[in-house]
This record gives sequence, structure tokens and C-alpha cells, in this order.
Amino acid sequence: MVIFIKPTNNSFWVTLMVILLSDRKNRCEKEITEILTGVGANYISDKAVFSGTEQITIISSYKKTDLKMKKGIALILDDTKRFSGQTFPQGFIGICEDCNQKALELFSKSRIPVISCGMGAKNTITLSSINSETLLTTLQRTVTDINGNEIEPEEFKIKLKKEYLPFSVMASVAVMLLCGVIPTDI
Repeated sequence: MVIFIKPTNNSFWVTLMVILLSDRKNRCEKEITEILTGVGANYISDKAVFSGTEQITIISSYKKTDLKMKKGIALILDDTKRFSGQTFPQGFIGICEDCNQKALELFSKSRIPVISCGMGAKNTITLSSINSETLLTTLQRTVTDINGNEIEPEEFKIKLKKEYLPFSVMASVAVMLLCGVIPTDI
């Protein structure tokens, strides 16, 4: 995913890559793409290109990828050997499900910060309440967004347009928060 952040003074654009790493036909990949394109993201894969408002561009990768960037966000969606040996440059932030041991190991080996998503007290992002129309997502510890701003722990009430897997919602909320977007409707 490439994120373009337009500063308020309109003097320049900041580009940030966010890579969605998954096996093909992953339900979470489809849902995260749907959620983020629903808030204006662009999407690029080897099979589709979708143009949104150019704030966020999602790029799907289905194999180990050589990343030569100073900043970025990496979402690993599958606990698979497909990404064995994947490294991430300093300046990247990793997002994964708390039970994805392979992703946690890859992020740890690269020594990058990780936002874990799950239902436990140790996770960065959790869901504290779910019903058919709304959910409460909780940021349980302070994180720093891509612009260097600290985001304090907080609960976010989100209106759902449809039902999604819990991890899809948590990972999408993490991306939005890292980009300075407050999640409300997905």
C-alpha cells in the first residue's frame, strides 16, 4: 500500500509504502482492501487497479519482496513459510494478528515496532464490544503515527456497513490510525 499524505501547507507530498503480504484469495486481504478503499484508498495488485482519493494505496504482495524504502507499514496476514527470510527496513511498522508467530518473528528479526491485533490485554489493538451495527475498537497503548505524532490509548466507536472478520477490522483501524485518520464508519 502506498500512502500519500498531503500537508496542510500544500508544499509537498510525503509517500509511505504499506505492503499487504498474504497468500492469494485471503479473506482478510479482501476485507481490508474493501474497508480501506471504502475510506478512499487506491488499490493495486497484479489483477486489479482501483483509483480512490489518493490518500492510501494498497499494494498486495504474494511473495517475499525486496523493500528498499525508508518508511512503510507491513501487514502480514498469513502464518506461512511463503515470506521466510522477509526483512523490513528500519522506519517500517509491522501489523499482524497476535497468534501469527511467523510474522512476529520476522518483525522481531528486523527490529521494527509491531502493532499486534487480538482480543488479549497485551495487544495494541483490540475489539472490546461487537454487535451487528457497531463495534468498539480499543487502542491499548500509545503509538506513533507516520508523521511522528503520538496517539494516546482510546476507544473508537465504529459504525459497520457489513460484517467483517475481527482481524480485518483491527488491522484496518491500525492503518488508519498510523495515517492520522480517526476510524468511524467501515
